[in-house]
Amino acid sequence: MSEQIIDHTQTQHIPGIDAEATPFLSVGLGLTGLALGLRPRLAPLPLALTALTALLYRDPKRQTPADPTTLFAGADGTILEVSEFYEHRFLHTDALRIVTALSPFDVPVQRSPVSGTVTYVERVSGDYRPVTDHLAAEQNTRTYIGIETAWGPLLLVQIAGPVARRVVCRVQRGDQINAGERIGTVRFGARLDLIVQRDSLAPLVHVGQRLTAGVTRIAHVMPL
Repeated sequence: MSEQIIDHTQTQHIPGIDAEATPFLSVGLGLTGLALGLRPRLAPLPLALTALTALLYRDPKRQTPADPTTLFAGADGTILEVSEFYEHRFLHTDALRIVTALSPFDVPVQRSPVSGTVTYVERVSGDYRPVTDHLAAEQNTRTYIGIETAWGPLLLVQIAGPVARRVVCRVQRGDQINAGERIGTVRFGARLDLIVQRDSLAPLVHVGQRLTAGVTRIAHVMPL
């Protein structure tokens, strides 16, 4: 039997681009056309800015395998850390933390690594330290998203970097979400921490590995 695929889509004016960018792209293309008609040598500037906007506001369509025994990457980026610590906010137990660092040019959309129910959302204002700073997880502006799954709880932390000033969370308590579904956005460099109870998962990733949100398998669920 072939593997079932879940296809996640959202209404967009331009395929593969966040609808939030549509006004900027329209203005950029309009200025480019105007420059071509009046001052052709000036056209590369608005065209380059339009292309940069399209790059920074990418929101590509992704297909996530329907596999409840696997956790998928929650963000495009690079594994910065895989470590153990005591999580006191939501899990209240020894936990495994998988940290993904997003560069300013990575797709800024975060996705749910599992299917489940959102049971906890908390927004905390703070600093804008580099995401590689070990204090960023506790001092930067961030949003906590707790998800109850069939095998136990999971906590995601959207963490703003030194440039971003807005963490967008698209879910709220009570929402039923699917693996690979869009849950939020942090632009211009950020960090996403995935935290689960220790020994509940077998990690499949290593520090320095590149991830694709909703596609890369990062852990297997351990049998209860």
